[in-house]
This record gives sequence, structure tokens and C-alpha cells, in this order.
Amino acid sequence: MVNESTPEERLKRYKERLAKMAESENRDLKFSNPVKLKGTSPKTQTLTLKETTKDVQIENPSPPSNLVSPAKRELRESMIVSSRVKREALISKLAEKDSRNRVMMKARMKAIDSKLQDIKSRRTTIESQFKRKMISKSEYNERMEILVKEGQELLREKAEMEKSLSK
Repeated sequence: MVNESTPEERLKRYKERLAKMAESENRDLKFSNPVKLKGTSPKTQTLTLKETTKDVQIENPSPPSNLVSPAKRELRESMIVSSRVKREALISKLAEKDSRNRVMMKARMKAIDSKLQDIKSRRTTIESQFKRKMISKSEYNERMEILVKEGQELLREKAEMEKSLSK
């Protein structure tokens, strides 16, 4: 057999190694079932371990000043990534808004065209009412001035829209 030792012997060696490591790190081992080292009783063994740890002054080692905990590092990295993601999202939103703005501008242009057509049809009805003498000359002039003002505003707005669309 490769491993001729019994489980009890392996456990004993394992606990001895743990005790040596604890000694080198100046720690107390808390075994529920301590190992019997070289025929000593568990009580004397724990006493010897405690005595050795009392002899060595325990100093609280402070971590290096530039050491950053993994959790903090991960948090900082996620903040950096999220800010990049936010920037990219803003850029894509701006592109979407720009395309939406273009669509909205084109829709507004069509609305302006239909309003201009409406003004033209209203002008023809006002002219026909004046010809039939349904309205007076002063009322005709007032209504025509209103239509002209509305038309000029719409034409200005249409020119601005065309200018911004051509950019």
C-alpha cells in the first residue's frame, strides 16, 4: 500500500502540523479533541502552547498603508465602469434624441405645410365672402392681415427647420 499509516496517525500528524503553524503565527489552537504529543496529556500540551505564546510578545501587525481591501478596489472599479457606461449611454441617448429630433422636425415641417394649405383655403373663403358681399371691406382687411401674419410666422419657422435639417 502507498499509505500504510492508520487514520488515527494521519489525524495526529495533521494536528501536530496545525499546532506548529499556530505556534509560528503566535496563535492559540482550539481543538475539541487535542492531539497527544509524545505521550503528554492534553492539559499539559495546552499549557505548553499557552506558555510559548505568553513568552512571545504579540504585536498587532498593521497592514501596509498602501494596501487597499479587495472590496474597496472592486467598488472603485465598478464606479469607473459605471461612469464609462453612463457616458456611452448618454452619447447613445443624444444620438437617439438627434434622430428623434430629426423625425420630429420632419413631422413639424409637414404640419407647417398643412397649416399653410389651411391658410390658403381660408384666404379663398374670405375672398369669396367679400365678393358675395357677406363681409365688409374693413373686416376683409382685418382677416387678411391675420392670415398674412400667421403665414409669415409659419414660413419663418419652416425656413428655420429647413436650415437645421440641412446641417
